Amino acid sequence: MIGLMIGAIGLILLMYGIFVEPHLMKVRRVKITAQQGLKIAHFTDTHFTWHTTYRRFKKFAKNMTLEKPDIIVFSGDLFDKVAWAKGKNWEKLLTQLSALDAPLGKFAVVGNHDFDEEKSAAFVEEFLQKAGFVVLKNSSVLLELPQGKITLSGVDDWREGQPNFELAPEVSDFSILLIHEPDTVLDMKTVSKFDLILSGHSHGGQIRLGNWRLHNNGSSSADKGIYQLNERTRLYVNCGIGLTFLPIRFGVPPEIVYYDL
Repeated sequence: MIGLMIGAIGLILLMYGIFVEPHLMKVRRVKITAQQGLKIAHFTDTHFTWHTTYRRFKKFAKNMTLEKPDIIVFSGDLFDKVAWAKGKNWEKLLTQLSALDAPLGKFAVVGNHDFDEEKSAAFVEEFLQKAGFVVLKNSSVLLELPQGKITLSGVDDWREGQPNFELAPEVSDFSILLIHEPDTVLDMKTVSKFDLILSGHSHGGQIRLGNWRLHNNGSSSADKGIYQLNERTRLYVNCGIGLTFLPIRFGVPPEIVYYDL
């Protein structure tokens, strides 16, 4: 009898992890500073594939339309497998991403899943550019606003790309760095030059029970939420939207994060 009850509970939790939690949306709001008067929307790790289609992203796109962020950023892993994605029709997803509106721009970096067998992320980079995103590949953009200057920088993927660990922001009043793997900060020589670093990759563990989580290469130092790296710099690790390896989420629902600067 006890064995049947344990089995039934396990089955219920499995069904929840497959059919319920991956379809949820958690909206997080993080106040960084009130000095700039800006709102940044951050989404990541969509991992579009056969079980995660553009339909699952609809509520996130709608939420961004309602929130009206000044800037939208994406921190990598657009598709789960690029080789598979190349043979599919993604026009509806392209239309959906193109419709995302941010008056100060949309910016992105690529993640480890954005590379194909030739270790190239060209397919994903071109897709994001068609959708109106500026892909920050070891580069920075300076936004000159009435309230001050904002720098957005991004480095190439830590695992599959050729990141410039010495990338520094332009002289500005507030500087943001986009990375994919949180562990990128362990190798960055210029961490203290940035005010806010935004990442993804970990999925918060994707399956998380209390302090226990699944681990992946690239998120050993930080896996979920906000971290104070030094007196100036804060890192936020976004739990992302999609799934990889197993089509299950448990304890870390898909999230979109808004930062008030």
